[in-house]
This record gives sequence, C-alpha cells and structure tokens, in this order.
Amino acid sequence: MLIGVTFESDGYRLLGRFYQADGPGPHPTLVMAHGIAGVELNLDLADALRDAGWNVLSFHYRGCWGSEGPYRMATLVEDVRAAIGWALAQPTVDPHRLVLLGYSMGGWAAVLTAVQDPRVYALITLSTVSDLRTWAPGDGMLVDWVRFMNGMTVEILREELRAQAERPQPVDVVDQLSPRPLLIMHGTADPVVHHRQSLMLHHRAGLNTDLALIDGGDHRYTGRRRVMIQRIQRWLETIRRS
Repeated sequence: MLIGVTFESDGYRLLGRFYQADGPGPHPTLVMAHGIAGVELNLDLADALRDAGWNVLSFHYRGCWGSEGPYRMATLVEDVRAAIGWALAQPTVDPHRLVLLGYSMGGWAAVLTAVQDPRVYALITLSTVSDLRTWAPGDGMLVDWVRFMNGMTVEILREELRAQAERPQPVDVVDQLSPRPLLIMHGTADPVVHHRQSLMLHHRAGLNTDLALIDGGDHRYTGRRRVMIQRIQRWLETIRRS
C-alpha cells in the first residue's frame, strides 16, 4: 500500500510517501532522506523493500517539492528527526527496527542525525557527502539545484554550504554510531560526489561497519540499480535477523 502523508517539522508541513508492507505488522521500517535537491528519490528501492516486508517512508525537507517553509541546510537534521518521529508513531512500525538511509547530501544529514538519535537502529549511507570541507559542487550544479528550493539562490546556497562546513562533519562523528550497524555504499564512477568521500567515512567509522563499492556506478547508479538494491536488501535481511 502507498499512502500520501504529511507531518510537521518546527511548524512546517512536510510531504511524504509511506510504503506500507502487507500484514498487520509491526514491520521493520526504512526512513529515506533524499539529496540536496531531491530529484532522485530511489523509489524503486522503496518498492522492492515493501515487497520484502519493509515499511518505507520517503519525505521532502521543508522548502522543496511542495513541503512548506524555506529550504535551509541548517534544518535538514531537524526534518530527518521529524520524519523518524512520524514513522515511529505508526502502529505498523517496529520501533526496534528503524533504519535510516541517506542519499547524497541526505547521507550527510543522516549521519549527523543517527549519531545523536538512539531511535535509529541502523544506518545506510548512499553516495554520501561525508565532509563538506573537501567537497565543492560546481556552479552548474548549484544552478540546477536551487530551482527546486523555496527561498534559495546560488549565492545563499554557497554560503550555507560554507557555513555548514565549519561545523562537525560526518567523518568527525561517525565513530559515535558504533556498534550500531552501518552500511556505506558508493559508485566508483560518481561524478557528483567522489567515492573517496565514502572511503573517508569508512576509515573513521567504528565497529559493525560494511563498505560496498559498486563498480562503475555513477551518482544515480545508472545501469547498476539492480546491483545496488540487491546489495541493500541482503544487508537489511542480515541485520533484521540479528
């Protein structure tokens, strides 16, 4: 079942999709945090996981794709936490098996969320920015992204990225997630976020961490999506039984 949902984050109404697994549950659940513009939502992964007995919540941060408010980098973590709270309030969700997945800049926010939030049982980072100090998107990317963000310009976004780079980064705090399970996945041909961002994250992570590099995978895993989805499914089933 696919259900359109809304929930609030700091008074702003956020929009989402809830892929509800068959049966009364409770079911293990994945909360998905998309990238900086949210063009790629990985909804094929959501479909596959629902068919395998998982609930999946995909949502939009404030200020993009119909969610209320202005888009701001500084509020991404707060919106992820609000999504986790909504999911855990659902009767079909197993509160002891909530996994957070962050894609691209969503992975940046997901790591920062998970290390502070014990409600997160496990974490997946997908094509993730792990250190804003060493990642510099080109102006062309910024121009493409701001078209989907309320109250945002290239200049504001560039300044927000600079400001957030002065704060602790995922590579600085990821070891605090241990021993909760962590899967780090990245394509080796990613032109948007180089896979060394994930290599750095893996190097700094603690126990119970797995690294999966998808050979030839670009930022969206074009032509490699089945490989990516199957790898995530196998990992999730492993931690589901643990």
